[in-house]
Amino acid sequence: MCNRKIIIAGLPNAGKTTYIAALNGLISSNGFSLIKNGTSKEQQYLNTVSGEWLRYRKVKRSTDETPHFIDFPLKQKDSDVSFTIELPDVKGEMFEDIIQNDFDNELEKYCKDADGILYFINEMEDVVLKSELMEVVGESETGNSDHDGSKIAITPEKLTDMVRNILVLKYLRRVMGDVRLVVAVSSWDEEETRFSNIDEYFKKKCPALYNFIRFHFSDFKLYGVSAQGANYDKGIDGLDDKMDNNERSYVFDTERRNDLSLPLVYLIAE
Repeated sequence: MCNRKIIIAGLPNAGKTTYIAALNGLISSNGFSLIKNGTSKEQQYLNTVSGEWLRYRKVKRSTDETPHFIDFPLKQKDSDVSFTIELPDVKGEMFEDIIQNDFDNELEKYCKDADGILYFINEMEDVVLKSELMEVVGESETGNSDHDGSKIAITPEKLTDMVRNILVLKYLRRVMGDVRLVVAVSSWDEEETRFSNIDEYFKKKCPALYNFIRFHFSDFKLYGVSAQGANYDKGIDGLDDKMDNNERSYVFDTERRNDLSLPLVYLIAE
């Protein structure tokens, strides 16, 4: 068996838990490139979040202090190659703590032993201050100082989502090295009509993040992901039919594909 360990990361409300719930609920679907190959040690937790997803309820985001290190025993559908994909489902604040240099030791150890990153973003601002960005990525030697010349602490509430995401990715790049990366834009059903492909989204909506990824990761892939299939606040009409036809959840790069496992397929490829 060939083993791969993937870290799933992102800020609070980025869509990590919803993706895990949908993946567990759909992984045995006919259209998926990966299929289940055993039972997870965290199967009860997986079934709980998937149950909410199946009932068209918003999956409660992780708030537990202890990460759920979820193992997915999987195999490629059309081959004998088996994998164990490990996804730590943790509250987004644990990644946000990176900004405060207060990252969880257990999760940091896990990251150092991982082979790839599945990173979720959501609701990105269109602009970011150049001076703020340069300071965060380490391109400015001057920085912001108080009257006594000491460094002013950077706190999450002072930063835009764009810069906070770059900070987290910068940390993961330093800890894990130049591993394979997938960056997924969640709630893509809310964005798809505005963009013809996923690269256009990044170039127009978050160019600073796009450039950071291009210059710091040699092997990366961008996706839009719709795990819920719709904004529940706007109604769930038609979702039953989409579920029956395996069309509720999908990923998008240049076209829509109803296979949530594709980001993982990319991350585990030889």
